[in-house]
Amino acid sequence: MLNRRTLRIKAMQTLYALHQAERSNYQLAQDFIVETLQPDLNSMEKQDPERFEGLRKLALLQLEETVNRTVSDEEIPAEARRVATEAVNYYRQKTLSDRQRVLRTATDEIEQIYNQYLTILLLLLELGDEARLHDERKYLDDGYNTRSFADNQFITALRELSTFESEVIRRNLKWTEEDRVQYIRPFFKDIRQDETFRQYCQRSIHTAAEDADIVMHLVKQLVFKNELIKAVFDEQNLYWAEDKDILRSLTTKTIKSFQEGDLRLQTLLPGGDDDVQFFKDLLRHTLDNEERFIGFITEQVTNWDSERIAITDKILLMMALSEMIYFPGIPVKVTINEFIEVAKDYSTPRSGQFLNGVLDTLSAKLRENGTIRKSGRGLIDNR
Repeated sequence: MLNRRTLRIKAMQTLYALHQAERSNYQLAQDFIVETLQPDLNSMEKQDPERFEGLRKLALLQLEETVNRTVSDEEIPAEARRVATEAVNYYRQKTLSDRQRVLRTATDEIEQIYNQYLTILLLLLELGDEARLHDERKYLDDGYNTRSFADNQFITALRELSTFESEVIRRNLKWTEEDRVQYIRPFFKDIRQDETFRQYCQRSIHTAAEDADIVMHLVKQLVFKNELIKAVFDEQNLYWAEDKDILRSLTTKTIKSFQEGDLRLQTLLPGGDDDVQFFKDLLRHTLDNEERFIGFITEQVTNWDSERIAITDKILLMMALSEMIYFPGIPVKVTINEFIEVAKDYSTPRSGQFLNGVLDTLSAKLRENGTIRKSGRGLIDNR
């Protein structure tokens, strides 16, 4: 399941990806200036390369000042100003489009995690089908009955689970014939070499507990470690390496629900719509108040050039400010502690200490001037 800390991490990753996109937009705006302010080699008039070099430098300076909201005393010629204005407009339009897209598709990545959970369950059904095919195709009785896995009671129950079938159809999830040839069949070949699986297949009849145990073994020891399967999910999900722990947990809990006599799909977000709204609002408030929050941070870290602060730290600081100001039900101390822990795992070695100092001082100031207002009994803690 995704708890609030994981949602904070997902929001941070989304904002970091957006920052990278904005850097690319800025680079493209710079490239536009450089390409536009070049001597015309086809002109009959004499071209002055030094003049164009000067215009490029001034236009690039104008772009930097406008984007970063700084001012210099440089006089900008009309030609350089015109090209710089076009570059600025391009940068702003692209950045606005990227931000709107991020807010519009904010929960897509969360949905993708659930899709992969269902796809892993589908993989178990595919392995059952592959076990049946293998049994039908073999010419000699080798005492190795893979059909017993095809008739596995967990796999049968999962195949008949109506909620699972409905979700798979609604989301249009499947393993294609090409997937079966390229991934599933070779994976099943690896599974057949596993000693625990071989022992399971030496008997034709199994209890429900034994059937659940072998599926649990495959999930824990083989599915999430197999390079072929890893390649499939890696391609689908940029953050597969860290999401796989969530997916393993969801899958094993599904098997445990069968062991308890009540097979059911697991919930990704324990808080339901409240968690979705928390994620969306955290992103929106952070983006909407970026300039304001950067002002708070810059004012606080007087011994630091804001450009020297690690971008991940800057994003985490802005997110923490957003949470402290716009989520009155979450205690300030919880917010600070949560973002310190995220910083320890995702930023520089000293980031946790840095965030602690900045947020502790900033939160005191913002509470004193009324910017941060917390209310209500039983304030929300991290779930």
